[in-house]
Amino acid sequence: MEKRIKKIEKAFGKLKGKFRRGKISRQKFVDGLKKLRFMDDEGRFWMIGARSSQWYYFEGKDWIQSDPTAIIDTKGICRYCGFANRVEADTCVHCGGDLRKKGKLPSRRKEKKEEKWKERHKWGFEDKKRATFVLRSLNPFSFFLFLGAAGLLLGIFTGAFIGATNYFPGIVKSLPIFIKENKGNLLGGIIYAGLGGVVGFIFFGFLGYCNALIVNVISSFVGGIKVDIERLREK
Repeated sequence: MEKRIKKIEKAFGKLKGKFRRGKISRQKFVDGLKKLRFMDDEGRFWMIGARSSQWYYFEGKDWIQSDPTAIIDTKGICRYCGFANRVEADTCVHCGGDLRKKGKLPSRRKEKKEEKWKERHKWGFEDKKRATFVLRSLNPFSFFLFLGAAGLLLGIFTGAFIGATNYFPGIVKSLPIFIKENKGNLLGGIIYAGLGGVVGFIFFGFLGYCNALIVNVISSFVGGIKVDIERLREK
């Protein structure tokens, strides 16, 4: 880690020198700074300030000035609250913890992420025989494609049947003469199959899209659809 920090600081010095001498533009300088960012073992994102040339790490919403080498020396980062103190400090100014103790720093972020994940999937840890999901929304576009594909197949088979036979003569009254004349033969079956597939895809796709929107509107009022899944017993 320490070698990596020194390498980044050296690269930053060269980059800033080129910018000051006018060899690179401001945009290239900013892009170069972005490449020098890194994440430590505690999940903190670090970067060097363009003007101050000081190290900063991202904490929630703000960039806080600190020293990344404090991660290596546990005297800098408090092992109890995670506050970034000065490297030479012996006591944490935030919680009063003793910074002289050595040892690996506790990964608070990893613990919180793990707790949130377990809470979100609580059923998977407590009861593997039963699970409960809440369906809050449907993707209208997915339903459009799903039902559209079903309508495509249905339209092809229905159109092929109508076009290759003499059944349902009333359906073709409004169609062009060329299509009417080919009804009842193989070419008519192919033409009607294509038309049926297009009509079926559009109609059923639109129907699925509208149904998904209706379900989403209803779910927004009732809070979603509760789905219970029970695992079958092994014989």
